[in-house]
Amino acid sequence: MMTQQGFEDYIFSVYGHTTGTAKSYITAIHIVDEMFTYQDVFALNGKSITCIDDYMLLQQISDFVCDQQTLYKKGQDSIFRNISSGQSSYPGKGFCSAAMKNLIKYAQYEQDIEIANRLVVNERNPRTISKKLIEHFDLTKEGEDIVSEQKRRKGQDYFRRMILVNYGYQCAITGIDIPQLLLASHIIPWSDKSHQKDRLNPCNGICLSALYDRAFDKGLITVSPDDFKVSLSSALREYESEEYYDKHFGCIEGRKLTLPSNYQPDRNFLAYHREKVFMGV
Repeated sequence: MMTQQGFEDYIFSVYGHTTGTAKSYITAIHIVDEMFTYQDVFALNGKSITCIDDYMLLQQISDFVCDQQTLYKKGQDSIFRNISSGQSSYPGKGFCSAAMKNLIKYAQYEQDIEIANRLVVNERNPRTISKKLIEHFDLTKEGEDIVSEQKRRKGQDYFRRMILVNYGYQCAITGIDIPQLLLASHIIPWSDKSHQKDRLNPCNGICLSALYDRAFDKGLITVSPDDFKVSLSSALREYESEEYYDKHFGCIEGRKLTLPSNYQPDRNFLAYHREKVFMGV
């Protein structure tokens, strides 16, 4: 299901947070939404175009925006005639039509996600789920070209959705439930080619907030395969004298993960993380 937040997440996943491109496209979509409040030719009734699931309608809106943008550039009557001077560069430089093209790509992405959902909705074996998803997203062969990167991103985005849903959109360590701060942490890293078949295995993921995801990924913390309790590395303990240590790290030592009812972390995967990734006590 398409949402405004989903579009923004998609755009940031494509263009990253370090450049202004993603923010420019998000702003451009907001401008288009605002313009339709003045001239609602598609009877959207205030509904954001980021929430439209009808692909054909989105294409019609995109064509219309492109035409209106061209008229605006020529100084002719356009839906953008009421735009503020501070935003005039967006249709003037083509950001609005470019943003619409990205919105259509997001719609196609959501359709692909929906197909993946139908593939695994009745499946309970985590390795079979991973196998089906890897085949669906065509991750059996990887390269460094743009197409391969897009496939990886789709697979990783789906994995994040799957893990966050499984953990009820809460960090398994702290309970933080701000979606923008939550990540799906791979227990066995995606880069480990000897475990490619488990890349999209729901038992190979833990929902963690950004700080602990990074610490887990770098081996500064791990989770015991015996009792699911958090352990801190010796490298992290070097900072015990720092003011932030007890507040952010000392307080989680020995804390047991809040586990989901389905697809709990695989104990063998956790043992692998402790042996291969963790920096040691």
